[in-house]
Amino acid sequence: MAQAYDVLVIGSGPLGAAAARRLTDQGQDVLIIEQGPSISDPPGSHVRNAERFRNDPDSYLPVATSYLEFFDDTAERNHLPGAAVTRARGGQGTIWTNLCPRGDAPWDALTLVEWETYYGIAEEYLGVQAEGFEQSIRQQHIRTRLGEALVAKRRTIEALPVAAQFDSTDHLYFTAPHDILAGAEGRVEIASGNAQKLLTEGSRVTGVVIDSKVVEARIVVVAAGAIGTPQLLHRSAIRPKALGRWLSYHPLLVAQLVLDETLCAAPGVHDREPRLQIRAGGEIDWYALVLRDVSPFKPVESDVTIDPNRLVEIQMICPVDLNEDKRIVFNETGQPTFCVELSADDRARMTNAVADCDALTAQLGRYRAGCRPDWMPFGFAHMTGTTRMSANDDGSGVANHDGRVWGYDNLYLATNGLIPTRMTVNPTLTGVALAVFVADRIVR
Repeated sequence: MAQAYDVLVIGSGPLGAAAARRLTDQGQDVLIIEQGPSISDPPGSHVRNAERFRNDPDSYLPVATSYLEFFDDTAERNHLPGAAVTRARGGQGTIWTNLCPRGDAPWDALTLVEWETYYGIAEEYLGVQAEGFEQSIRQQHIRTRLGEALVAKRRTIEALPVAAQFDSTDHLYFTAPHDILAGAEGRVEIASGNAQKLLTEGSRVTGVVIDSKVVEARIVVVAAGAIGTPQLLHRSAIRPKALGRWLSYHPLLVAQLVLDETLCAAPGVHDREPRLQIRAGGEIDWYALVLRDVSPFKPVESDVTIDPNRLVEIQMICPVDLNEDKRIVFNETGQPTFCVELSADDRARMTNAVADCDALTAQLGRYRAGCRPDWMPFGFAHMTGTTRMSANDDGSGVANHDGRVWGYDNLYLATNGLIPTRMTVNPTLTGVALAVFVADRIVR
């Protein structure tokens, strides 16, 4: 490992990979540091592309969650038993579900024109598409069945963009950091190592301690996720007031349905998997998905054997109200404790989302036995806000609108933790767009 670089990126997930690729496109010499091992072949590719998952999608989630390192899965709900990190080449980008809607809560770090531009770049890096799912018979019929009633409530149902492409065998190939970096054509160096601490002198980071050795770089970008990024800053005695505060996440409700036969292809006929989204609208401020993706359930014996063409899942993604006191608290060694007290509005939103799931199901079919709506462990999905952006250095943010940590000249962040708003949708595409934007601000 060379000892000096233009830019050192800590973390090899989708956001770190996107920032690194954009920086190399701008002529920068970039090193990515990742502490975890390779869990896929080639390294950093998506675990789900393995042959074993193509014909049995429900077998994927247990394997994916085995790569999650939970902080305390016995914790009470308000302490986020689902909070976890993935220490692996490619980070959680090797196991994510690849759902890529554009964000629904932009903020003024970017103009609307810039948001459009950077979303476009992120979609290109991730290979995002939605049109391939329009061939799904289930998708066509579900949209028709639900469309009129949703429009009456000022909601719309439309194809869901996914970071995946159909291959020559009509299976989905899921994008991962390996694929993002393939566009860099070997210009990004990736090395194994544990970034233990940032060394600082005045307003500059002078080096990063990696496995007890110091690596120098002109610019440091921390892309270690919404938990790992504030954790590293805390260990480095960089502790602005907002660090770990304003934590947001999505309580995630999941159910599996058996569709009416009239909505499905005939038994044994190949049908592409549907991916549909129902965005918030009218009086509804949560986000609904109807799709055949992955299921956390084990159906009971009476419903084990079901024609695959009749199965879909409904997911309800519920945003929580923004509050400074929803936070991660780090001890002196950097170990986190999560404190996220749900508000009365949060709890009411979740209750109403369950009722909405029941209503949608009644129009489409029935719940599969043993697969009725259930909440995933709190903290499992879409953590944001822990290193939030702010327009001013007034204690309300960790980084400025360029992604640069307040008070430091050469320390930048590329993490969903930068997102300061309450998004209802999956945040990854917004995070990747933001990472590319931050890369451009570094070299402007």
